[in-house]
Amino acid sequence: MRVYVDESGDLGFGPRASQYFVLAAIVVRDDQKIRRCFKKIRQRKLKKSLRDLPEFKFNNTKGLIKDPILQCIADCDLDITYAVLRKNQVHSRLRDKQQIIYNYLTGSLISKIAHQYATEGHIYVCIDKSTYSLERDHFDDYLTYRMFDDGAPNATSFDQLAIEHLDSRTEPCIQAADFVAGAVHQMYRENDETYYRIIEPRIAIALDFFQGRQK
Repeated sequence: MRVYVDESGDLGFGPRASQYFVLAAIVVRDDQKIRRCFKKIRQRKLKKSLRDLPEFKFNNTKGLIKDPILQCIADCDLDITYAVLRKNQVHSRLRDKQQIIYNYLTGSLISKIAHQYATEGHIYVCIDKSTYSLERDHFDDYLTYRMFDDGAPNATSFDQLAIEHLDSRTEPCIQAADFVAGAVHQMYRENDETYYRIIEPRIAIALDFFQGRQK
């Protein structure tokens, strides 16, 4: 099982910071379908002058392109999971500890995925290497700890977990997770479900910290 993770929003707490932080993870059974999605959209939907863009990003993509990308993602053999942090509920003593907050959210979501799917094979967690990973070894250790510490009877063995830090510019599946996170964030930020509705049938896990939907 391969799980690709990306986020939308920021973990700052200044006057211009986002009110929400969304972490999205897609559980992929056939990553080649996602790769073909982005390849086809690049060839058929983009002008020739734009086909060599290094990556698709939700926040930098026009609506006419967002729709087919999200629909193509929703048509793939995958499940969508996400966690939403309402930042006004974060305790003041943690507001300058972005790494701790990010680790906690990721650990909570990946732990939920691992125990809900209870795979017998390897679990590959793939994360954008530019994301809140200044202390990469600490992040990897914490994620492993969270996955196996809650006493679930179907927890997998330590050697089944592999964490990969990848370049999102060369990994379409992380770009897909970015679009999912962007669609969810827009729903919370603007109360606009335009893009969320496209992916909603694929949502298997939704965690709202610390109120709202828990699926």
